[in-house]
Amino acid sequence: MPNEIMITSDEEGVGTDVVRVGVLGTGAIAQRLHLPGYVDHPNAEVTAVCDVEEEKARAVADEFGAQDHFTDYRAMVESGTVDAVSVCLPNHMHEESVTAALDHDLYVLCEKPMATSVAEANRMIAAADESEGVLMIDQSERFAPVYQKAIDLIESGLIGDIQTIRARFSHSGPEGWAPRSTWFTDADASGGGAMVDIGIHNADLVLSLVGDVDEVMAYTDTLASDAEVEDTAVANLRLGNGGLGTFEVSWTTDPEKIETQVVGTEGVLTVDKVAGTIAVDLSDERGRVEEIPLPEYRSPIARFVDAVVAGEDPPVTGEEGRDALELVMAIYRAADRREPVAVPLEGGGE
Repeated sequence: MPNEIMITSDEEGVGTDVVRVGVLGTGAIAQRLHLPGYVDHPNAEVTAVCDVEEEKARAVADEFGAQDHFTDYRAMVESGTVDAVSVCLPNHMHEESVTAALDHDLYVLCEKPMATSVAEANRMIAAADESEGVLMIDQSERFAPVYQKAIDLIESGLIGDIQTIRARFSHSGPEGWAPRSTWFTDADASGGGAMVDIGIHNADLVLSLVGDVDEVMAYTDTLASDAEVEDTAVANLRLGNGGLGTFEVSWTTDPEKIETQVVGTEGVLTVDKVAGTIAVDLSDERGRVEEIPLPEYRSPIARFVDAVVAGEDPPVTGEEGRDALELVMAIYRAADRREPVAVPLEGGGE
């Protein structure tokens, strides 16, 4: 049976749906985004925190007001104290922890990348299909106001048929974001380097903005460190509509750059996510660049809770997370073989 969302009452006696949330992992992404996001949501309550280090689990639980802490995610999902979980664990642990939560009919928000292989992602989707819970993948960049607006403008036909897309995502590497988390550069734990870490955002944005990709060519390299995974990658794309695309990712630049340009038959759309700007230069108004007002930001954590309370499909499905991962895995295969690789992958990405 699915978990029933707790019904409480506010001071005026009006019923309010409250989602009891457990957070798996207490690293930077959990403490900076997930836990504060749930604490700030009126329909969520953090009731449990899990970390293999009990002292850390207890300390983070106390900080965010959770009544329980665990050192084993299986115990947490079996405890009956949570309706939903955020999975903020190293990438290689996503499949087992997500599947365990779905087997107990919990609602799951899983950090990107969804998994370390397409096969793992497909098994997670199958578990969600058999569960009374739901699975959402935290592809957070698409919810930035500039990208929400870009998607709307492209879908409206403002810049015409898409010809090319260029996407860039670069920063100084995981050491700056999460200095205590060494697993990012462990190939077995992470599934790759900069491409799977931040290139997964590019992949999701390309798919969200312009649709399918049919073929990729790519290079990856380690240019600025002695890590066993790549810190830099460049990919060329053949889009499903016949257009072309490129994207580049890097862990070697500071300050951070997150930029996308889409060229259509009627104009050019340019996004600078760090600056928070989006501009359109229409072909029939050459030389005039229009600044576009942006929608209000709503985080993926808030959207996840909203969907759970409303009983709606998650805003990023397991299938969408899998498709972004498959594009990244195709890029790795193309770089390894030094030849074009078709998408979807032959053999289902095994």
